[in-house]
Formats: sequence, C-alpha cells, structure tokens
Amino acid sequence: MISAPRRRRSPPWFGAESRRALVAGLAVAGLALLSGWPYWRHHPAAAAITLVSCAAIAVVGVLLGTGGRTRRTGLLFTAASVCWAVNWAASWDAAIGPIMSPYAQANFYLALSVGVLLYPSGRLEYTADRIWTAVACAVLWICPTALWATSEPEWAAFRGESVWWPAPFPDLEVFRAVLRVSGALYILLAVSLAVVLMLRLPRMGRMRRLLTLPVTVAVGFVGISAALTQKPIMEDSIPLDDLLRVYAVQGAVVVLVPLTLLASGLRVRISELTVAGRMLRLTAPVSVERVRDALRDVLHDPTLELWFWAPVERTYVDTAGRPVDLGPGGPDGGEPQGPDAGDGGRWRRRVRGAAGDPLAVVELGGALRDHGSLVEAALAAGGRALETARLQASVHAGLEQVRSAYRRLVRAETVERERLARDLHDGAQQRLLALGAMLATLEAVSADPAVKEHVRTCRAELMEALAELRALAREVQPALLLQDGLGPALEVLAERVGVRVKLDVAPRRFSREIESTLYAVLCESLSYAVERAHATLVHVRIGHEDDRVAAELTCDGAGLCDPAADLAGLTGRARALRGRLAVAGGHGEGTTVRMDLPCE
Repeated sequence: MISAPRRRRSPPWFGAESRRALVAGLAVAGLALLSGWPYWRHHPAAAAITLVSCAAIAVVGVLLGTGGRTRRTGLLFTAASVCWAVNWAASWDAAIGPIMSPYAQANFYLALSVGVLLYPSGRLEYTADRIWTAVACAVLWICPTALWATSEPEWAAFRGESVWWPAPFPDLEVFRAVLRVSGALYILLAVSLAVVLMLRLPRMGRMRRLLTLPVTVAVGFVGISAALTQKPIMEDSIPLDDLLRVYAVQGAVVVLVPLTLLASGLRVRISELTVAGRMLRLTAPVSVERVRDALRDVLHDPTLELWFWAPVERTYVDTAGRPVDLGPGGPDGGEPQGPDAGDGGRWRRRVRGAAGDPLAVVELGGALRDHGSLVEAALAAGGRALETARLQASVHAGLEQVRSAYRRLVRAETVERERLARDLHDGAQQRLLALGAMLATLEAVSADPAVKEHVRTCRAELMEALAELRALAREVQPALLLQDGLGPALEVLAERVGVRVKLDVAPRRFSREIESTLYAVLCESLSYAVERAHATLVHVRIGHEDDRVAAELTCDGAGLCDPAADLAGLTGRARALRGRLAVAGGHGEGTTVRMDLPCE
C-alpha cells in the first residue's frame, strides 16, 4: 500500500537554512529588545528600526554562513548582529552595560567591515585589506579603553548609581583630548575603508565586480555616516538620550548592508534562473564553437576554454579536433585529477554526461570559483548542447587524425623529393657527365672519321638526356628552394614559363613542408595559367602576418576551362597543413588562386 504524499506545510524555498536564519534573527532581535528596553519603552519607532536591522544582519549572516566561501563573512555578520544588540545594554545605565557598550559598538563595525572585505572569496586577498584590518583592530579596541581609563562615568553620559566603571587615570583634559583623537581616528578609518573598498574593484573580474559593487557602496556610505554621526557624541557630559539617539540613527543606516547583500544574492539567483534560456538561445544551432562562445558570454569570461572527450582516441580534443594534454590523467585517460585542477590561477571543471561518462573539461578564470553555483547552472543548462557538440568534436578528431596522416605523407613526400633530387644530382648526373668526358677523350684520340661522327652523335644525345635529367631534378626539388628559399626558386621558374611574371615574395624562410607545398601549388597554378588559361601576365604575391603565410596568384587568362575543377587537387595539399585554398575565375574572367597556411 502506497501512502499519500504529505502536504507541504511551508513554501519550497523555506527550507532548513531559511528556518535557522529566521530563528537566529528573532533571537538577536529579542536580545536587542532586552538590552535596550529602558530606551525602547519611550521610543517605539527607533526600537522597530533597530530590531529590524539586528534581525536582518543576523539572517544574512546565517544564510551566508551556509556557503563554502562566504562562511567567514556569515560568521562575522552574525557576531556583528549580536554586538549591535549588546550595544544597547548602555540604556540600563547600570552594572557593566555602559562599559560594554563602546566595545560592542567597536566590534560591530569591525566585524561588519572585515566581513565585507572577506566577501565573496572568504579571504583577505589584498595587502591593503590586511593592513586596514590590523589598523582597525588597534583603533577600535584601544580608543574605548582609553576613554573609560581616563574618565568618570558622568563624563561619558552614564550617571547610574550602580555603574561599574573602573577609571584608573581620570583626568578631564586628558579625556577631552582622547575624545578628539578618537573622533578623528574614526573618521580617518571610515574614509580609508571606503578607499580600500574602491581600490579592490578594478582588480576583480566582471562577475565579482557586479556582485560586490552594491555592497561596497553601501558599506562605504555606512562607515562614513557612522563616523560623522559619532562625532557629535564625542563630547564630555553628553546626555544618555542623545547618545542612544545616535545609536538609533546608526542602526537605521546600517540596515543598508544586509539589504544590498540580499539584493546581490537575489541577482545571482536570477542569473542562475535565466542562464538556461540564454544558453539555449546562444547555442542554436549547436556547434562546438557556439557552445564555447555561449559559455564565455553567459559566464562573462572571454578566456574560457572548452575541451571535449573523444572516446575513440581516448583523449581530450579542442574545438578544432586537435588532441590536448591536460596533465596527469585519471582512469578515464587524460582527465585532470580533481575538479579544481589548473595552472596559473585557472580553474578546470570536469563535466560528465547523463551516464557518468567523461564529456568535457571547462577551464575558467580563477575568479569564477566564487560563482560555482552559476557555473553549475550554465553547465547543466548547456548539457544537451555539450552532448551534441561532443559528437561534432569526435568527428573533428577523426578528421584531424586523417589530416595528420596526410600531413605526415606530405612531410614524407618532401623528404623523399629531397632525397631523389640529391640522388639525381649526385648520382645520375655525375655519371652522365663522366660518360660525356670519356666520349670527348675518345673523340680526341680516334683517327677514324666514322668513329668521330658516332662519338659526336652520342655526346649530343647525352647532353639532351642530361638537360632533361636536370629539368626533372628541378621539378622534383629545386636546389635553390632548399638553399635560398621561395623567392629565388620562383624567379628561376618565372624565367622558364615564357610569359611576364611579377613576383612579390617576402624574404622570410619557412619550414620545409610549407615551402615545398607553396612551391608545388604555385608551379601547378602557374602551369595552368600559361597552358590552359593562356595568360599573358601573372602576378604572384607571398606574405605573412599573425603567424600565417598567404600566397596569391592572379592572371589575366580567360580560357574556356573551369579553374576550380582543374585545380581541385591542390586543396588536399593545403588542408594537410591546416591551410585553406580558394580558386576563383572562369570563362571570360581572370583566374585567382589564394592559399593560406599557418607558419609552424
């Protein structure tokens, strides 16, 4: 028998964390109500504002305390709410309440400020943050001690008969000097906090800046407001009601901090909710590059890198299908160990498919560690697109393997061409030249006219064979191409074609494979321009820019042939070296061949 589901008695968002936060807020508000009851009885509006601010800071503190990186900020905010509640014990004007109040107020502002400096990374990242924290601890703990050590309770607004106020060195003039110095230090501390908070913003990433900017502005405003409102009460013999009124004003202003934190948290949650729609929009139609660019856009990280798992190759590949080495691998073959693997402050996040098999690895900027929930939401929303893109990446990886094999063939062909050209030059040509010398000797020593005639005929045939052999050697691999590069080799080629050829070749040398491929493509294109397109002027340009070499051949030939079909075989040679080749032209117009190769 299946029991009926229990009826939910609370909304889905009101979970255990929210209940704990509400209980903490009510407890701190109750403590504040008890601490300030003598004042609250006559000032209900100030009571309402102060109790709400105490409860709000406690609620935000407990909620932040549940996060991994915001735990310290949450603990400090919770402690700050308790300190602000205890601060109102001064309203009893009895026992230890008056001497506790200055310390509670100082610790409240200290905990609140340091909590914001820790937000959202959970640590004091910058030197200025650490220096300000050390100085603030000294100022906010020493000043209250100097105040009660040099004063009588009546001078500090407390006139109760049972006030515990140990004053080892009471001196009115010294007390007034301590008040003036303390007031100046409080203002300087508040202004320096605002400066430190503003200096942090340019060093943050865009996501983190959007999150901390409202909190920074709110805390800076609260700090300066607290220092300015504190100055009027830094006078001797101030009435207790005036002192508590300043506390009430400060409490009303402080409520801005939890409100801005809640607004920032709400903004993050809204971003997580809307990321799914944005991912679907940005990845349609799905492609490897579009998925990567969509993640960069959604997470505001232009440096994001995406690598896909290729199960056949048992390695990760980039968006072009090229294998990448991600460091020491795990059991999946090349997968980085741990979810936070990465170098140089980067963060690598592993993504798995629905069946638990490796899907991809995303490398993000280290600043996105503070926005792990948003990263998770983006990856979850793009899960289907990542699955589809992984299939495309696997196809690219297969094509890359074919391309790599073709590239190895091109390199082997280049080496073989060099060997064959060397053998022709050092072997067959030298033998033919030696044979020609022997025939010349035979012609010189022979007295028979018939023999001389035969020798001259043999020498003529031998010279023609040698010329053909040299032409073949030049076509296999010109010696100038190996020694001096493309420019001199193309100059010799241009002299032999019989039409006007203009050369504009960069003097830079490239790898053997690139020079051999460029020379072969340009030779065939030049042959087509002269023999098939009947060109009278050919222009060849070779240049390099941004680690790529570009070659272009244009001619005025307008034959009846289709250059794209006749030169289709050249495309494979270009693609073998990750290059591109385009052929334009046709009947009635000139021919243009463009090739682009990466400089390796």
